[in-house]
Amino acid sequence: MDQSGPVTLLQAVGNYVGSVKGDEDQGAAQRVLHRFVNWCGPDKPLTEINPPEIGEYADLLGATGTAPESATRLQIIKDFLSYARKNRLIDKNLAQHVRVRKSKSARQKLQGPGGPKVVKLTRDGLNRLQSELEKLKAARGPLAIQIRKAAADKDVRENVPLEAAREQLGHTEARIRTIEGTLKYVEVIDSSGKAALMVGLGARVSVRDVGSGRKTTYTLVNVAEANPLEGKISDVSPLGKALLARYAGDEVEFDTPRGKTRYHVVKITS
Repeated sequence: MDQSGPVTLLQAVGNYVGSVKGDEDQGAAQRVLHRFVNWCGPDKPLTEINPPEIGEYADLLGATGTAPESATRLQIIKDFLSYARKNRLIDKNLAQHVRVRKSKSARQKLQGPGGPKVVKLTRDGLNRLQSELEKLKAARGPLAIQIRKAAADKDVRENVPLEAAREQLGHTEARIRTIEGTLKYVEVIDSSGKAALMVGLGARVSVRDVGSGRKTTYTLVNVAEANPLEGKISDVSPLGKALLARYAGDEVEFDTPRGKTRYHVVKITS
C-alpha cells in the first residue's frame, strides 16, 4: 500500500473489504466495519488503535443483538485486525483482544427430542427469576461505564480493573440469556396447600431419616430455583429423584457423600 502518510482506519478497511471474496461476505464485512470506523473515527491512524479500545468495542458489540449475530460481527472485526497484522499495517496482535464467545443459546439448551422443554416453577421461583433479570439488566449500564473508565488507563499490561469489568459483563450477559431462555418455557405450578397423593414438582414432602429418626421437610422444585438452604431441592438431585412419584408411607434410598441414606415419606402437601 503506497501512500505518503500513515494509513487511516478508513483506508485500511476499504482495502480489506475489497479483498473479501463473495458478494454476501463482502457486504456483511462492509456493514460491520463501517460501524467500527464511525466508532473509532475514520481519520484515525490505524497504528494508534490500542487494545483497550478494541476490547471496549468488542464488549459493547457482544452485549447487543442475539448471541449468533454478535459472534458473527465480532469475528468480522477479528478477521480485519488479523489482516492488518498480516499485511504489516500494525505491529500489535489486536485480534487477540476480540473475544468471540462460543456458547449455545438458552433456547438450544432447553430443547428436547420432542421440541421445547417446559420448565416448571413455583410462583415464588418465577418472581425471583424475574426480579434477578431486572437487576442484571440494570447492571449493564454501570458495567459499561466501568469498562470505559478502566480502558482509559494507557498501561494495559496489567489492567486488572479492565479485565474484571469485562469478565463481569460477560457473566451478566450470559446469565441474562439463560434466564430469558428459561422464562420462554415456564409453566407455573399451582401450590394450593391441599393434600397430594404423589410427590411432584412443587410438593412439600415431610420425611423421617430411618436411621436417626430426624424429621425434615423439603420442597421439590425445578433446578432453576433449587436452594438447599431453604429446603428447596431439585428434581434432578439424588434425593429429588428418589422422592419423585412416591407416596406417603413409602421408603426411599439414595446416595450421599456419607453413603446410602434411607428416608420414610411421612406427609405430602402441594
